[in-house]
Amino acid sequence: MKKFSLLLITALFAFGMSAQEVQNVSNGTVYLKDKASDHWYIGLGGGTNLYLTKAENDADASFGDRLGWMGQLEVGRWNSPVWGTRLVIDGGHIKHVANVPFGPEQNWLGGHLDIMWSMTNALGGYNADRVWNLAPYLGIGYMYGLDEDWKKPNPNGETLKFQNQSLTYNVGLINNFQISRSVALFLELGWRVMQESFDGSPTSGDYDYDSMLTGTAGIKFGLGKQDFTPAELMDYNLINDLNSQINRLRAENEELRKRPESCPDCPEVAPAVTESVYVPNVVFFRIDSYKIDKGQQVSVYNTAEYLKANPNATVKIVAYADRQTGTPAYNLALSEKRAKAVADALTSEYGIDSSRISVDWKGDTEQPYAENDWNRVAIFFAE
Repeated sequence: MKKFSLLLITALFAFGMSAQEVQNVSNGTVYLKDKASDHWYIGLGGGTNLYLTKAENDADASFGDRLGWMGQLEVGRWNSPVWGTRLVIDGGHIKHVANVPFGPEQNWLGGHLDIMWSMTNALGGYNADRVWNLAPYLGIGYMYGLDEDWKKPNPNGETLKFQNQSLTYNVGLINNFQISRSVALFLELGWRVMQESFDGSPTSGDYDYDSMLTGTAGIKFGLGKQDFTPAELMDYNLINDLNSQINRLRAENEELRKRPESCPDCPEVAPAVTESVYVPNVVFFRIDSYKIDKGQQVSVYNTAEYLKANPNATVKIVAYADRQTGTPAYNLALSEKRAKAVADALTSEYGIDSSRISVDWKGDTEQPYAENDWNRVAIFFAE
């Protein structure tokens, strides 16, 4: 049993440390890795406990006469929408109705380290605004028995020897009721197992244990950012298409590099004065999105630089949606959002006057590219 306790303690610490170093994944959804100071909380509560042994259960006493009181302070962190760890410091008063060597009144102090599993998020999907969340927990802890005056039961003994103390094994259910992103009420039901010598009874075997039911309620306060943000992943088909274009251009450059550098003498031609020519830029979008990804911002930037270099020039933005996803009505509205998002980026991020920008949207009625995925696009046209 001691080996099991050591193994459980090691696992709890290892989980708490490693969970902060990996990217959060829940139900197949990848979440952004937040700062180490995010997703912490502190809780304060109080409640009751019921000491359970055969002698206590057989004693002639009412249920109310057996209830003691307790309080707890906890600090925890949700390392992902599903998994979390916490440290609980608790203490309270036990009412013994059986004839135990310790006497009818016993106080205690202790604590436990737990792994928490959000059953609600694991089975129902993560929802930052969900009011009720259920989280079972499993952990290991320690209890130190004290007399009714909160003193050592053996005043002449050493602090950590023969003082009615025990490792505990803890399981329970936490009900969290969210009031806001940073405040929640909780109702917790727990069960802990300790050595039978905790109440002063002599040990009759290596595996003889007593147990205690606990019930607490209180309030929790979030520290730092509390919600998890899903990562917005790039469409892999689009990435592959763009990589194909890059590889094709590299191949063309390689062919040009093989051509001879010398050429026959040509008559000199007077340089012609030409105005800068604007080559249309494009902004590709992820499926069902009108947010401009960082990798596409360069097209907006180049267009803005062109307009700044040519004060009399104007630009038209035409946006599209691919035909293989969504209804025509939905795609028309989506392409409108894409066109306006690009126009807004030019005005708000680069200071281009809105009078120099016009927008149009085609939905899926027109498909500028033969490749379906390429049609999730907004195209700039110089006017």
